[in-house]
Amino acid sequence: MGNCGSSKPCRPSPTPPEKPALVVRLYGSDSCPIAWRIRISLLYKGVAVQFLPSDSPIIRGPLLRCGADVMTGSAYELLQYVDSRFPRPPEVATDGVGKDTEVALAVAARLQHRSVERHVDGMVRRAAEMAEKGGGKRKTTMTTMTAMTAVAERSGIARWYGELVELMLEHAQMEERLVFPTLERIMHRGVREVALANEQHARDLPMMNGIKEDIKSLMAMEVGTSLYQEGLQNLVFRLKTLQEHCKEHFQEEERELLPLFEAACRARREERDNSRWLEQMMGAMGATHSHLFPFFMAGLLPQEAMQYVDLVCRWIKDSQRVVSMLRSLTVPWEEEHTRRPLFATVP
Repeated sequence: MGNCGSSKPCRPSPTPPEKPALVVRLYGSDSCPIAWRIRISLLYKGVAVQFLPSDSPIIRGPLLRCGADVMTGSAYELLQYVDSRFPRPPEVATDGVGKDTEVALAVAARLQHRSVERHVDGMVRRAAEMAEKGGGKRKTTMTTMTAMTAVAERSGIARWYGELVELMLEHAQMEERLVFPTLERIMHRGVREVALANEQHARDLPMMNGIKEDIKSLMAMEVGTSLYQEGLQNLVFRLKTLQEHCKEHFQEEERELLPLFEAACRARREERDNSRWLEQMMGAMGATHSHLFPFFMAGLLPQEAMQYVDLVCRWIKDSQRVVSMLRSLTVPWEEEHTRRPLFATVP
């Protein structure tokens, strides 16, 4: 289980290595999206991988050496080999996920919902733990270490919430720019659902800003006082309210709006090419698919994470951007010098 209730974003749990002596060597261009995708799949499975940049004109595409095995081929063939050689879940060969634009758009939107939900759930748990384990202790009974820990947790939850708000706002803005106008223009019967979704967005924004102000006030309070404890309890209440609103809003979108949106995309197919729609969706969420990408991916379960990687590689045509996104997922692993899966396994 990941400690999504920590002061940091959802972090994965340590994973024992498959075989301590086995190191997989991956040869490929540092600018090749396929090479980076293979590397991500191996790191995720907890396999030690040595990436050796190679721009050999003889070998076309990445080459994988695992013991006596030497493998080349398409991305899907290499991912199939990784799954067969290292069967621990999840499967990383997700060929076929989101081949149709309409399906891909719906899959991407639902995965974004899941990430937001789990980050909110994690913040609720963490704030509740902070309130339970010592926010109300008298200052005279708090050790220096306890006070320092409380301050660090407070700062961590402030950073966590800041990134969460950025992700939530960008997702909402993407829907307002791309999804809702399409429904209103093509599917007139979706106007009522669009109006309701816009109303929910407007309702949640003051609540999100209020939580931000609560955290800001908490940062200025003295740890261990009754006022600080009251502030923590209020934060827990506000976060639980946001949690309920998010679940309700996402359920309604997935039950009402997304099926209408898929139908609208099919109708649009008769008028023009749909192939750039998912790329436009991801382009409209610049922060989520750049500096927030590791944070966003940390809220996905294993199979969900690999589905999103598949969508990124399939639908974003800018290979440099894809490489940058995948490279960012390796940074936490490299910084911690420990072999862990890259994505959260939160309940």
